[in-house]
Amino acid sequence: MSPALYVVYHKSAPRLQSTSVLPVQAGKVLDRASIPGMRGDDTGVNISEKNDTWCELTVLYWAWKNASASDLTGLMHYRRLLDFSDRDLLGSVEKYPDEFDTRAWCLEAEEWMKQEGTHWDIVVPRLHRMGRTVEENYRTGHNSQDWDAMCDIVRRDHPEYIPDLEAVASGYEVRLGNLVLMAKPVFDRYCSWLFDILFKIEEAPIDREAYSPYQARYPGFLSERLLTVFVHHENRTNPSLRLKEVSILNLSRSAVSPYMSAADRQERDAINIACSTDRAYLPHAAAMLRSVLDHTDSSRPLNFFFLHSNIDDEDLLHLQAMMEEKPGNGFHPINANGIFDGCYRSASRAPSNATYNRFLLLTLFPGLDRLLYLDADLIVKTDIGKLYDSDLGSAEIAAVPDWIMARTLAGPTRTIDPEVPDLAIYQRETLGLSEAEIGRYFNAGVLLFNFAAMKDPEAIGRTLREMAGERQFLFRDQDILNVHFKNSVCLLDARWNVFTAPVQAYVRVPRNNHEKAMAARRDPWIIHYADREFKPWVGYAVPEAQHYWQALIRTPFYGEVVRNLAGKSGRRKRALGAQLIGIGRKIAERIPFLKTPMLRLYHACSGGRFLTFGKR
Repeated sequence: MSPALYVVYHKSAPRLQSTSVLPVQAGKVLDRASIPGMRGDDTGVNISEKNDTWCELTVLYWAWKNASASDLTGLMHYRRLLDFSDRDLLGSVEKYPDEFDTRAWCLEAEEWMKQEGTHWDIVVPRLHRMGRTVEENYRTGHNSQDWDAMCDIVRRDHPEYIPDLEAVASGYEVRLGNLVLMAKPVFDRYCSWLFDILFKIEEAPIDREAYSPYQARYPGFLSERLLTVFVHHENRTNPSLRLKEVSILNLSRSAVSPYMSAADRQERDAINIACSTDRAYLPHAAAMLRSVLDHTDSSRPLNFFFLHSNIDDEDLLHLQAMMEEKPGNGFHPINANGIFDGCYRSASRAPSNATYNRFLLLTLFPGLDRLLYLDADLIVKTDIGKLYDSDLGSAEIAAVPDWIMARTLAGPTRTIDPEVPDLAIYQRETLGLSEAEIGRYFNAGVLLFNFAAMKDPEAIGRTLREMAGERQFLFRDQDILNVHFKNSVCLLDARWNVFTAPVQAYVRVPRNNHEKAMAARRDPWIIHYADREFKPWVGYAVPEAQHYWQALIRTPFYGEVVRNLAGKSGRRKRALGAQLIGIGRKIAERIPFLKTPMLRLYHACSGGRFLTFGKR
């Protein structure tokens, strides 16, 4: 048996590839950037030039005309796959896994096709039920004249399909996505029928000059309905048909591993940067990115891998536009969902567990030699390429010491966390750190991962995740990273991660470390607003805040941050005003002769608004 399951790509994305799972670049003839190591739909007999409107169908046509040796042929998208597992056949047709491993899926698909492929004539998605009939749905969302042309052609040239067309059009169910896997005789019959209809619709005397780019993709929209008609016909006319219905795996919200394989290697001198945040910190991530773009050598390409937690596509487009200001840069949003939502979070820590997302970096990028991770709440003041090119030797990770954490070397250190009353004891007993290891405990806001020095980065990633899920750490991912990499860390120049915390925070830091910290503060290369009380967006004066605002104002999010600040100020004033009024009422009730002077005072302070104390 020689199956061929073609996966359609129109841009670089996590690659599904194995003996029978074959990635193909769609529309390659249209002068699009070539995807490294991937065949295109522009060889042999093809319609690659139609891809802007025919979408994935140009690959289906190419496979039909040029892959005659395959006795089982199929089509999928890089983000929508057939689920051969039968693990979830209830509810919605489309399933959205939090995580997805391309290699595991390819192995499973290969085994399924080997064991089960010959047992089925057609494998398609389960029927998706809509709120309108199939005809009403199409006419509501698309141009009716194309639907009419399709129906006319089917009735005229393929009358044997009329009962199936009418049944599907008046029904509420459709096969989504143009996803198929068919035995060769059925595949040939389907493609011959489908493309005969679509070419005739294209040639119909319909004025499509005013179609939007979206509506111009009518061949793709119609083909989903036609696939439904074809399968209905096969099922009706062939009692022995072996039809398998499966779910669809939609990867649009998944953290897909590996995101980048060896076949997808970027330019040799590219700088690869990752960041992780939720929606609350998106504006600050944009300011950080602006500062990176402002100072990085413009001759070097920059790849920005943005791990996020369900941030809307519209918001992500703002970051993409920033990256695309310079040709050659790459923006790669990766939805990490809420993979770590169930992990431990101390009551004294920030509410989001998105900070754990950096553990995914070790499994997402086996094709990279190194990767620089930057927190969202920092500003870069010099060329980040200098940091990226640092000589790490055999160290697996590089970071800057967290000098303030070393204050525990001076003795007991109380915390506000009820579960960790003494940080010094916690570091020694829970983390198992020695005095020397506490002295070089590093901050996780700036991390340079040296994947090339790691024997098995993916195994390390799994270990870190297990620690996050099974144990409780006060400083979450930072503690875990320090425990794991304590013997394989390269300490960077302190200027690469300088906190804005007040000088008083360093008073108990050992002298040698204190001198290095103070020297770095005089000439920071990266400013890190790590302390929650000293972030520029809190609404009061913060050291080095001007660098944040200078970067933020040149992002699409400046107005959002300013509006939120104004809202916080207004809410604080209203809350304080209500509190003072309440106190005034109580005093007036207890000491009546103070009512008049207090009322006058309130009137003077409130700009003329009168309120009678003691009355409601």
